[in-house]
Amino acid sequence: MQDLINEIRKLIEYAGENGKIEKEDIDKLTIKKLESVIFDLTDNLGKRNVAKSLEVLKNLIYAKEPLQKILITLYNHFKKLYLTKLAIKYNKDVIASLKLKPNQTFLVNKYKTQARAFKEKELYDILQKLRNLDYEYKNGLIDLEVGLESVLCACA
Repeated sequence: MQDLINEIRKLIEYAGENGKIEKEDIDKLTIKKLESVIFDLTDNLGKRNVAKSLEVLKNLIYAKEPLQKILITLYNHFKKLYLTKLAIKYNKDVIASLKLKPNQTFLVNKYKTQARAFKEKELYDILQKLRNLDYEYKNGLIDLEVGLESVLCACA
């Protein structure tokens, strides 16, 4: 909560006397959590904008996010998109399928929107590529950064 308060204060000070804050200002000035940045990365992949997805990845790396944490977060996010896709296909409750807590239900529309940008098979294949990357990285067969970039490029 304190992080949120600090970010709001930063925006208020930035707005100054003008008092107007645009979305671009928020994107430039605020510090995002890894989970929200993963939504940006996935949005770009859904739009088939691989260059922008790679830029988001590079920014995460530049911000000193551990590569293994990025991989795990990306895998978990695509898993949720896949489960959302299946829940919609079989007329199941998305909230129950994703095991969302009451304070997380606002994410359902975002997951649904992102899931629509991918075919079911695409999501399954991405999950498989991320699992393979994890295996290959742990066995010293590939550099994790290169592997993440190749998975993102394969989504085009």
